[in-house]
Amino acid sequence: MSLVRLNGWGAFQQSWAGLSRQPLLLAFSLCALGTHLLGWALFAAAEQVDSGVLAALLHLSGIGLYGGSLIWMIEGFTLAGLAIARGQRIHWHELSPAECRHSGRLCLYLLLLAAALAGVALITGVVWSLALLLLPSLSAVPALIGLLAAAAVVISQLFGPCLVLDTRLKGVALFRQGVWLLEHHGPGLLLLCSGLTSMLIIPVLIGLLAEGLVSGLGPLVTALALVVVLPLLTTTVTGAYVQLRPELQHNPANLHANFKQSDR
Repeated sequence: MSLVRLNGWGAFQQSWAGLSRQPLLLAFSLCALGTHLLGWALFAAAEQVDSGVLAALLHLSGIGLYGGSLIWMIEGFTLAGLAIARGQRIHWHELSPAECRHSGRLCLYLLLLAAALAGVALITGVVWSLALLLLPSLSAVPALIGLLAAAAVVISQLFGPCLVLDTRLKGVALFRQGVWLLEHHGPGLLLLCSGLTSMLIIPVLIGLLAEGLVSGLGPLVTALALVVVLPLLTTTVTGAYVQLRPELQHNPANLHANFKQSDR
């Protein structure tokens, strides 16, 4: 089977059209991002109270809201994006926290991803220390290689949440699938990640502009811009994943993925 060409711009256009047809996703983005920021605010507020018990409660509440809302956002945006890419309508009950049926697998996947990045950082730190002692003039090389390795891990796992929700792959198999995608679609993934990074910078620039015009307005404007940008960003990723899905489904090396949608 010939390789499918990854079209990041086409995925973005599909995402924009889908979001305009289903503004419910903006309401979900507002609720999920608001809950996420509330968790951060509760955790930060714990540093301002004198009571140790209250501080502990605020810390626990903040961590719970922060982590829970993160999983909720990832699963909700991914489900909505997969639906939009297939031309399906989404409903609020499908995005509610009660419908987060993949939370456990997503948590395990994120822990594995964090462990992989921590491993890269550890190896880089050891090699950098040795280079600093033995070859000080080349001490920057291990750090650069480590950054490139970390970037490769992140890029290869760009479709990780999609694979978690759309297949029955677990653990190392998810990473293998990501590595396979990076090997066969590296240039397309790099272009897609460049576009996503540019999209993510937009709220920061808007917030800086607002802060320059009115002092103190920057954080609020940045958060409001994120409400719009996050759905566009995540549904662009899912749209790109759906482009590659037929290839993943029919490639002999990936038939064990057992795609859920193929059984419906």
